[in-house]
Formats: sequence, structure tokens, C-alpha cells
Amino acid sequence: MTVTSLDPSPAGEPARAHRSAAEIGRTAAGARPLPPLESRRGHRLPAMADTVLPNGLRVIAARQPSTPMVELRMSVPFAGTTFAHAATAEVLATVLFRRGHAERAGREADMARHGATLAAHRTSGWLQVSGAAPGHALDTLVGALADAVTDGSVDEAEIGPVRDRMVRQIALIRAQPRVLAQEALVAHRYGELPALQEVPFAAPVAAVTGAAVRDLHHERLRPRGTVLVLVGDLDPERAVESVAAATGSWGAGGPSPAPLRLPSPHPCRVALVPRADAVQSQIKLVRPVVARTDDRFPALSLATLVFGGYFSSRLVTGIREDKGLAYRAEAGFEDHLDSLVLTADADTATEATVTAYREIRAELGRMAAVVPSAAEVDAAREYTVGMTMLTLASQAGFASSVATAVCLGHEPERVTAFPDLLRGVTRDQVARVAREFFDPDAFGGVVVGDADRLAAGLRAAGVEVADTEFQAARAESRDRNTR
Repeated sequence: MTVTSLDPSPAGEPARAHRSAAEIGRTAAGARPLPPLESRRGHRLPAMADTVLPNGLRVIAARQPSTPMVELRMSVPFAGTTFAHAATAEVLATVLFRRGHAERAGREADMARHGATLAAHRTSGWLQVSGAAPGHALDTLVGALADAVTDGSVDEAEIGPVRDRMVRQIALIRAQPRVLAQEALVAHRYGELPALQEVPFAAPVAAVTGAAVRDLHHERLRPRGTVLVLVGDLDPERAVESVAAATGSWGAGGPSPAPLRLPSPHPCRVALVPRADAVQSQIKLVRPVVARTDDRFPALSLATLVFGGYFSSRLVTGIREDKGLAYRAEAGFEDHLDSLVLTADADTATEATVTAYREIRAELGRMAAVVPSAAEVDAAREYTVGMTMLTLASQAGFASSVATAVCLGHEPERVTAFPDLLRGVTRDQVARVAREFFDPDAFGGVVVGDADRLAAGLRAAGVEVADTEFQAARAESRDRNTR
């Protein structure tokens, strides 16, 4: 085999086929100059159709033919007011696209032949559907979705195995520290609130029947208020026509349930929630902030990133990297029904919990008192704009972003407009929202951990230690709502 030299050698020396990294980076005249950085271009909204069908279903179809595929996202309002609703909705999401209906056999065979997929999952407020198919199989994908949402038939033979397996899985999921901390936070701030329950209790899941699933499907799986997003190698107008034809028999039903409102939170305080013999603790602090539609939200987003929103933030650097007080530390936003809250949370070893809690409060205070530097603001802006552009570049990311934006009350244009809003935020605007929203005394929340080892230290740090009567009241309320 003949080897062609990549680097001509001086006369008299044998030719070499490989060069080191140092040799590649330099020339006889010195180091190679770096190529100029490409200016980051905004993501333009693709050709799109946005229509509300006669039955109330909103369909958004966008052409983004980067690959010969189509991504589907559908969001159905599904919040409920009881723990039984959460359990039944969880089972419904699991069986919605399961095999078993004889009349769906042909459709399922088409799905398998084309490599199309559909799946559903529940969050506290929504029933979410995601799917994908090659562009030429769009009608097959939409037809399979229509079959599932219009046919609510399910029998006990299907429900039984799903229900039993789910009960076993729930026992493991509900033992996870972060799940315990989230539920403790909700109970402490608002009382027992089933509408915010992400993981249902095992007891109401075990009691779910086929009749209950059928009733919930009929009552709540309705097109009115539902958003369906299609993104990919498609013609937007034709895609809307395909959905309209497939879902023509999907009845609009009665009026949509009124949106659930968040009850007034309990007085702002932090409480220790006992977890006997725990070897690690969860610290979760929250405070209400402005809605995403507020003019201050872009600046608040950057302030939150500077504080604890990514790997170079103050919180992560301070208590995790420099001091080693936490396994995980982060800040961000959560939707609590109709309200948005800012969160700061961390997972720590029991022996580091009190110190970590004090440090989180100190970082909050420093964020409010010390104006973020221009470098901090620019780094946070570059990070979030870059991550947004990366997400929007894929069909799946763009579809999910549009669906999320619309469910949060925005128009589809929000996904491409928000990076431009971030680019316009000034350092002074970030400083103002930091002073307004990062006062540590405005945060309430919970510390979940071993009370025997933490009570004295946390009490000295200003944390309220929950007594047994408080715990008993929570248990009584939970049992009452579970029935």
C-alpha cells in the first residue's frame, strides 16, 4: 500500500504520514490564525399554518424539512382536584396507545410498517402526547392518534396488569428524595393540593377501574382547549386538512373546565420536614414571581441563570464546586397552576445541611446586593440563547418548544422572539430584578432530612421545626383526599 505524505519533510528525511497536534497548529511563520467567529443568526419562524378546527382543536403545522420526518406533540388540559383523578389519569395515559383493541389492529400494523410511534404521559396539569413518523406516513400517524382519542373503550383485562405494575413502580418512585421534597413543599406552602401531584398515590391507583378510565376519557379527553403541533417534512395546509379529516368525529363536548387557581400560600417560612435516618437532605426554597408575559421576565431569566441556572452560576460554583456542600444545586422556575415561582434547591449530605442552607441564603442575599458583572450577564445570555438555538434546530425540539409556549399562553412566535428579548436585556435591568426578587427573606420552603440530627442547627438558622401534630394533620388530609 502506498502512503502519501501529509507533511513534506526536509530534504534527506523520510516522508511522514502523520503530524502531531502541535505541528498541525503551527506553520513555518508561526501559529495558525484562528478563523473568524461566525455571528450567531436568529432562528426564523418557518412556514406555518395555525388553525382552530370546528370542534375546538387548535392545530399548528410548521414546515421544517431538515430530515424526512414529522414530529407530533399534543397537549390536553387535564388538571384535577382529587387524588383519584391523578391516579385515573395516570392509568389512562398508560393505556391510551396500548395494543388490545381488535379494531385498531390494521392501524397498528401500518404504524409498525412505517416506523411511526405514539406515546402519552401525564403531568399535574396536562395529558401530553408525543409521536414521530416519516413524512410520507403523516396520515397514518394522525389516523392512529384520532383512533385513540375518539375510542375510549378499555376493559378490566387491559387495566388489571397495567394497574398492578404501576402500583409496584409507584412504591419505588415515591421513595425518591426529590419526589418527597416536592410534595413536602406543596403541602407546606398550600396544604394538600392534588392538582399539583406529579406521582399519584398507590392506593387510588389500585382502585382504578375500567369504568373510571372510560368515564375520564369521555369527560376530559376533548378537543376544545387541546393543542396539536406538527413539525417536519410536510405541507402545513395539507397537514391541517389531514388532521381535520381524521378528527372530524372527535366531539367537542361541553365547555372546558375552568382553570384551577393556586390557593393563597401559607405565610412565608421555611420548615424542617422529618425523614427519619435519612443520609442526605433536600433543601427547596421558592417564592412567587412575575408571569412570563411580564416585561421583566427576560431580565429575571438572566438573573436566575447568573444565580443558579447553569454550571458556571454563583450557586453551583459557590456551594458545590468551591465548598463541596451539595451533590446538586440549581435555580429555575416552576409553574404552580396559574402562578410562576422561582426555586432554589440543593441535595446535601446530612452533616452539611445546615451550612448549605445558610450558604444558599447568603448567595440569595449577595445576588440582591451585589450587581452581577457584565461578564456574568453576557455568559448567561450566551448560554441560554445558544441552548435555545440548539433546541430549535431540531424538529423534535422545535415542536416541543412551540407546544410548551402555546400551553403557557404565548403564540408560536414566542419561541423565536424570546432569544431576541434576551439579547436586549441590559445589566441594569438584571440588577433591578435581582434586588426585587432575590431577597432571602421572601423565600419559603422546606428542608427534608433527619430531624434528630438537623433540628437544633436549623432552628438556630431560623427554620421552623414541624411538630408531630402538623405531620398528623397532613396524613389525615391526605387519607381523606385519597378515598
